[in-house]
Amino acid sequence: GFIREQFAIPQQVVEVEKGSVLVVDDKDRRWRLPLGEEAYTSLTGRGVLRICREVATERDLFSCHGTFYELPAENADGYAKIRPVATHHYRINDYASYRGMLVLTGVTPGEGKQNPHVIVSEDGKAAVWAGVIDDLWKLGKPTGKGGPWVNSDVKAKIASDPYLIGFYDQRELTLSHSSANDVNITIEIDPTGNGDWMKYAVYTVQPRQEQRHRFPASFQARWIRFTASADTQATAWLSYD
Repeated sequence: GFIREQFAIPQQVVEVEKGSVLVVDDKDRRWRLPLGEEAYTSLTGRGVLRICREVATERDLFSCHGTFYELPAENADGYAKIRPVATHHYRINDYASYRGMLVLTGVTPGEGKQNPHVIVSEDGKAAVWAGVIDDLWKLGKPTGKGGPWVNSDVKAKIASDPYLIGFYDQRELTLSHSSANDVNITIEIDPTGNGDWMKYAVYTVQPRQEQRHRFPASFQARWIRFTASADTQATAWLSYD
């Protein structure tokens, strides 16, 4: 019926791949977001969890693989300016705004005992989380893992898709490749999301070696991407804790 068509949870807005969540926006631009817990992969693929919904004027809430993101409207450049808000362990099936409040489903009634945001039904069988949008920050700091390359066939001088790095706390990178010779891997960053890429570093990665880099707390960029100096099979893995 009407409700099923209009309010069904959309499928295939995002594609979960082995190292990231791939989003292709309305302008056919490709963006990659970190992965959360494994359990979210099948739930996302089955369309069990709501992905995106406008919850404030010109501001969408985007829920993906265990992380809530704030997403400006497409006319404010949408995914290019996405910002992680909180990473949680809930299987949030759906969410909507109601009388200025944000309401989330997928919460267990047991959580109501210690969480003032959780409202439990009189019979104790159902529960929702309710709060204002800014309360989401309290669910847990954004974390994630993954990368744009995971044992990927990489062409020389062709940049990877942009991968989100902005607004996370402790960020660490591991680079490796399968070639018999050294490969130079160039790291570029986009500080603003406007597509202005700047060179951050070039690492000479030796065969069968892992090159590690911990980003300083002062590091600021929204997006990161990688380019190899030669055709190879490469991994660029980022962990955010």
